[in-house]
Amino acid sequence: MSYPTDTPFKSISILYRKSHIWLNNGCAGYDLTAAQAVVILIVCDFSVLTQDDITKRLSLDKSVIAKTVTKLVKTGFLVRTTNAKDKRTYDIRPTQKAMDVYPFIKKEIESCFQRMTQPMTETEREEFRRLLLLAAETTLSQED
Repeated sequence: MSYPTDTPFKSISILYRKSHIWLNNGCAGYDLTAAQAVVILIVCDFSVLTQDDITKRLSLDKSVIAKTVTKLVKTGFLVRTTNAKDKRTYDIRPTQKAMDVYPFIKKEIESCFQRMTQPMTETEREEFRRLLLLAAETTLSQED
C-alpha cells in the first residue's frame, strides 16, 4: 500500500518515526531504546564528549540528554565525570559495556537505512546518504 507524501516534512516525519520504531525493536534485546542507542553511538564515536557536546551534536534538549545519560550511567553503559577544566561540565565516556554493544548499534542503524532505501540502487542510496548528511550539517550550522 502506498501513502502519498506530498511534502518533504511529511517524508522526514515518516522516516524519523519508522526508523526509531525499527531501531527500538532491534535494540530491545539490550534493553536500549533508539534514543539511548544513538547517545551510545555518538559517545563511542568520540570516546569522550561533554553533555553539552552531545546536546549540540544531536540537536536535542539539554534535559532530554541529561535524563538519557543518567539512565545510561545507571545501566552501566556510560561514565560521567566532572570536567577538569570546567567543574560545571560533565565529561561522558563509554564503558566496556557500551563498546561491546557499539558494533551492534552501528549494524542496526545501517540495517534501518538499508530497509528505508530498499528500492534504491546503490548509487541512489549513496547519493541519498550524502544529501541527508548535507541537509543535517546545513541545519545544524543554522542553530540559533
